Amino acid sequence: MPLTLRRTALLALVLVLASTASVLLDRQQRLAPLRAPVTGAVTAIERALGSAIDALPVPRSSSRADLEREIAQLRAERDALLAELAEARQAQQELEQLRAQLRFQSEHPGLRLLAAHVIGYDPERPQRVLVIDRGSADGVRVGMAVLNPSVLVGIVTRVESDRAHVTVLTDPAVQLGARLLDSGAEGIVYGQGWRGQGLLEFRHLPPDTPVREGELVVTSGRTAGVPPGLVIGVVVGGARQVAEDELRLTVRPLVDVQALATVSVLLGTEGQ
Repeated sequence: MPLTLRRTALLALVLVLASTASVLLDRQQRLAPLRAPVTGAVTAIERALGSAIDALPVPRSSSRADLEREIAQLRAERDALLAELAEARQAQQELEQLRAQLRFQSEHPGLRLLAAHVIGYDPERPQRVLVIDRGSADGVRVGMAVLNPSVLVGIVTRVESDRAHVTVLTDPAVQLGARLLDSGAEGIVYGQGWRGQGLLEFRHLPPDTPVREGELVVTSGRTAGVPPGLVIGVVVGGARQVAEDELRLTVRPLVDVQALATVSVLLGTEGQ
């Protein structure tokens, strides 16, 4: 009768049970008369089991081509899962931004906000100009402020029927009326472009203006289309310029432009 894998397993089980029983009996001094016969039987079973295992057919290893196909399939499955994960993260990020915008709108019912998706960047200025999927057909006009949700992202500088370009605060073309939140001192925020490493310069402040690092800088309302109180960034440094008789501060914007999925265009206030 051929020895299959199932029968081999049964023999192994019998061997284990026999060995266990022998140990128990030996501890109780009941195995002495049977030690030699049992030992011989166990040895015979061990030999038979070893021969049976050696005789079992061992599956041949896959060929190199089969392994390469399996690896390629696993890589394709991995890449598909990574793509799904990236899409899920993008959708989650967009959902969180939309929720924040809705909260801001509910807290400021007087503001007329238009939600828009970021669909790309100006190829000539990819770090400083966003392209959104709302345009003149939706009421978007040049000069309107763009938020996310309460933080100022930039200003609409070009409009088409179904899209618009938004120049972000760090662009050198941007000059914006601003004030320090704590002291109320007013000046103008200037974009610094790529040389400014993503920072802004806050100029024309009185030289004796009290200021602290980390203080918020907000819009002053003195720029057309931009209401007061929108967050621009935080103070991260500064120096008093004796020759110009002014205080100049370095401001870090509070928005990561490259991470934006949605924004809100400020169309105006109720009654406008």
